Amino acid sequence: MYLKNLVLRRYRNLEETDLDWGPGFNVLWGKNAQGKTNLLEAIYLLGHLKSFRNARGGDIVLHGSEAASVTGIVEVAQVTHRIELSLQHNGRIPRLNGKVVKRLSEFLGYLRPILFTPEEMGLIKGYPAGRRALLDRAIVQRDPLYLDRVQEFNRILRQRNQLLKKQARRAELDPWTQALARSGSRIRQERLQYIEEFLPLFIKVYRKISGYHEKADIRYPVEKDPLPVMIDKLQAELDKRRERELQLGQTLAGPHRDDPEFLVDNRALRTFGSQGQQRSFLLAFKAAQVISLEALLGEPPVLLLDDLTSELDVERQQGFFDFLLARQGQVFITTTRSEILGGQRLAEARFFEVKQGRIKAN
Repeated sequence: MYLKNLVLRRYRNLEETDLDWGPGFNVLWGKNAQGKTNLLEAIYLLGHLKSFRNARGGDIVLHGSEAASVTGIVEVAQVTHRIELSLQHNGRIPRLNGKVVKRLSEFLGYLRPILFTPEEMGLIKGYPAGRRALLDRAIVQRDPLYLDRVQEFNRILRQRNQLLKKQARRAELDPWTQALARSGSRIRQERLQYIEEFLPLFIKVYRKISGYHEKADIRYPVEKDPLPVMIDKLQAELDKRRERELQLGQTLAGPHRDDPEFLVDNRALRTFGSQGQQRSFLLAFKAAQVISLEALLGEPPVLLLDDLTSELDVERQQGFFDFLLARQGQVFITTTRSEILGGQRLAEARFFEVKQGRIKAN
């Protein structure tokens, strides 16, 4: 799997961009605020249908323009596909091989970029929504249809919250409570299943990154039971909190409230973890995700590394680059100092200078 060509039109400050990429390392270098991260964001959009900066269409479209477009030519299992997004101020239109895609899950899976960016460090100590999103993105990359199930749950949740705000009668609320218990329990079950399968690999990778001195763990705040049991438990949670929910006008139990716990040596990383442990945890999560996806797909996913060298000490840099060089996949790296990534270890890399929204191959 790799991105062969990327065309951008009226996208942020990258107004007109048409570039071919190498199947290995692609290094984007230049001063800050020139457009390097904008390019990674465009690639990420083609794989996730949303910006990792939580940007909306109006933020992405070049000032004064009606719409922007992102088009990628992708090779997957030796078959070439054209994937494109038309981005407007109030929405987006995805196309696959020239045809409009109606279900977003049908668009996903042709490009599966895994991102490391300094901003993600905030997920470790930030709000639970960030940790849930990290987990959900990983599941979607393994199973794009998971997105459909999340969207269905969110639709049910919105409707139930509207009824709670209206102080709806029990007879009107109950069908939505039952639907939410079924849909929400399925989401919980899939998160638990993913963690169960992912955890042994993640623990192994983290131990290597930490020099075999520490052990990392991920715990989900709900027990894994057969689905009918999980539905009954969530239904009971909702029934118990009904009066409080009516007072607040919102649903107080379900997968949208769960907080996955990240730990090192059985201590909560959010509370007790050092910056080095947080970086190691996130790197190990991404590296394990790469290995897991490669095993599933039979070919490596695309890696996006935004300003990686600014966040890692020399030892961690060396360890992570050793991991990258041991694999055969496509990697996009942004940096302000191209000499850091030169020399023997990236002798095969392609270098691109980014300056004031223009990208030039060196």
